[in-house]
Amino acid sequence: MSETVRAHIERIEEAYEFMLAYAAQGRSDEGTGPDGAHIRTFLNQFDAAATAIEGELDTVPGAAEEAAAFLAALKADSAIVKSVLRSMLARERITSEVVDNANGLISIRSYLTGLFFLDKSLLP
Repeated sequence: MSETVRAHIERIEEAYEFMLAYAAQGRSDEGTGPDGAHIRTFLNQFDAAATAIEGELDTVPGAAEEAAAFLAALKADSAIVKSVLRSMLARERITSEVVDNANGLISIRSYLTGLFFLDKSLLP
């Protein structure tokens, strides 16, 4: 289970790094350039990995009462993140500005930091 969750975390990191690069490009339209058409692929990758991790949070080994509040907060952040990703995917055009605003959301940053804590502190 730990390796599966870690693989999903890596997929999320990869997608987020792409989102950062995409946001910096100043695109007003997705286009078909080397990166434009791929934003949806990475947003879907992020969403799928977040969904998979959320399904694993109840089975984190050694996640006793001390970690219960943290895991509950991570689940809540996950729900918000997935809502943000799906809102972007529902748009006709995904601009750099939209992605940049999503990248800056506290919920996104909280979720990513929570995943890193999960990886280094709670997973065996």
